[in-house]
Amino acid sequence: MTTTGGDATDAAPRPSRARRAMRVLSFIALAGVAVPVACRLVGWEAGPLAIVLALMPWVTLAAAVPLILAALSRAWWLVGASAGIAALCVSWVVPLYIAESAPSAGGELTVASINMTFGRADADAVVRLVDSGDVDVLSAQEVTPEIVEALVDAGLEELLPYSEVAAEPGVTGTGMWSRSPLSDAESLEGFTGPTSRDGYASRAVRASIDVAGEAVTVLAVHPAAPGLFDHTGWDASMTSLVDHLDEHSGPIMVVGDFNTTRDHRAFRDIESLGYVDAADQAGAGFAPTFPEGRGLFAVAAIDHALVRDAPLTAVEVRTEPVHGADHRALVVTYVAP
Repeated sequence: MTTTGGDATDAAPRPSRARRAMRVLSFIALAGVAVPVACRLVGWEAGPLAIVLALMPWVTLAAAVPLILAALSRAWWLVGASAGIAALCVSWVVPLYIAESAPSAGGELTVASINMTFGRADADAVVRLVDSGDVDVLSAQEVTPEIVEALVDAGLEELLPYSEVAAEPGVTGTGMWSRSPLSDAESLEGFTGPTSRDGYASRAVRASIDVAGEAVTVLAVHPAAPGLFDHTGWDASMTSLVDHLDEHSGPIMVVGDFNTTRDHRAFRDIESLGYVDAADQAGAGFAPTFPEGRGLFAVAAIDHALVRDAPLTAVEVRTEPVHGADHRALVVTYVAP
């Protein structure tokens, strides 16, 4: 018997139609993940990308999709590319789950930040949170004259009798309340719009408190939020905040609605100045705070507490809903030596 040239059994088998489809889907999913990852790497935040980068922890979860599809379809080059991107995403998230060592003994300081949402937050709920959480310092944003009056009626001043408040209609008011005396307290001027001298979208409040015998500046802030396409106010606001924090000397805590996440360029600029986010310090993991009450759950961690050169180490970070507010309250417990 004779044979014809070219043994068909020597050729590599063609992948099945299902496997080819999975390879195509894997490539599409990989491309979708690679775009925000590349933008995060280079700090490119134009247009809607600024919103997408606020969701990077979810992109990390999504990075598993092309990896799984590539493995199932046996597209090994896609497996390698997907694994590399997934590993990079994981490396950005892992620090949130590794706590710094904290002093074994010492006093505690509990700090909370609440966006009052045009002053519509339930004042009684705010006071209950302060009372049940033994909050020592409260930073509040979008503080209106009406919510200040409601907070007083609800008994906030009985718990936190010292305050510095710059209440204004709308979203630009900011306030700070404290259990212990505030020194050098002041409402900072020029922070009322993105075209103002200082660039903030809202007023800021600054004061000093005593922590373990040391004066620590507390700065309550509320920079502008990015628009869907126009980031003029956000860019100016964050640039001004970074410059302000860079110029500060001495122990400081910065608390508020930053309208940025740890994956945004400006927030990383702040961290590069030596400021440490409480979630990182406490190993608290991903703790989203916004938007609350608009969907199944909050998806972006834009409320923060940071310290630099202060005798404070965050040991617990939690978020709690406040009726009427579209942010979850951020509550941070620090220990001091």
